[in-house]
Amino acid sequence: MFAKNTNREVRLSLILGSMTIFLLAGSTPAQNVTTQHNDAARTGANTGETVLTPSNVNANNFGKLFYYVVDGYVVAQPLYMANITMGAGTPQAGTKHNVVFVATEHDSVYAFDADGNLGPNSKPLWQITLLDSAHGVAAGATATPVPASDMGETDLVPEVGITGTPVIDPATNTIYLVGKIKENGVDLARLHALDIATGAEKFGGPVLLAASVPGNGNGSSGGMLKFDPKWTNQRTGLLLLNGIVYFGFGSHEDTGPQALPPWCPTPLAIPMVVCMLQQATVRTTQWRRITPIR
Repeated sequence: MFAKNTNREVRLSLILGSMTIFLLAGSTPAQNVTTQHNDAARTGANTGETVLTPSNVNANNFGKLFYYVVDGYVVAQPLYMANITMGAGTPQAGTKHNVVFVATEHDSVYAFDADGNLGPNSKPLWQITLLDSAHGVAAGATATPVPASDMGETDLVPEVGITGTPVIDPATNTIYLVGKIKENGVDLARLHALDIATGAEKFGGPVLLAASVPGNGNGSSGGMLKFDPKWTNQRTGLLLLNGIVYFGFGSHEDTGPQALPPWCPTPLAIPMVVCMLQQATVRTTQWRRITPIR
């Protein structure tokens, strides 16, 4: 959960709860939470839960443990992975942690220790921004999250950055996410594949999202309808299924030239054998519009 403070930062409160990220004292390690609502069906269920019961989920055993301050609103669901060894260049390189991953509307991604915020863990295990050249921004360019006022957005305010819940591939220790930025005055969307041990880009990423399809619908020109990241919002949680990352776009509050039908890029190829080849790339293979183009 999160709450805004007077400096427009956000306090991310870590909860001992049914998401299974945080457990009762003396319990076994938590189940990894690598996708929105725990599974591909988005049930939100942990059918293997053996510790939490109606009797022990009470005011004495269940509640906020501690919090971290982040730099923007947290709309995407935090994710969790146990026993991650921090990579080279991070503040606690070589140490092992249970980690909660948090993405913000300020285009930042954090890795926090999930068990406590004392001592070295009072600071992020790593923190990156999508607004620098290490994560796709052109050298020397000015980059910010997209101001909500650009789209007349009143729900996601004051800025739009990372909205859709990322997804983690435990087989390659990679977290995939889509970030929206304003670079030199132009709104862009990129798909990122980050190393969960360092936050560094992997597989030759990020990739700039761009597409067009034949059609004469709202916002078309010359018989072609072009994907416009300004007017589209990557709201869906990313899904990893059979080696493919799926994610979709809809309009911002049904405003702008692409208010009617939503975009859905599918699929996005993932290198499932990167540990063997170390040459894979992140690339879009197909875009599909899921409503009629009139």
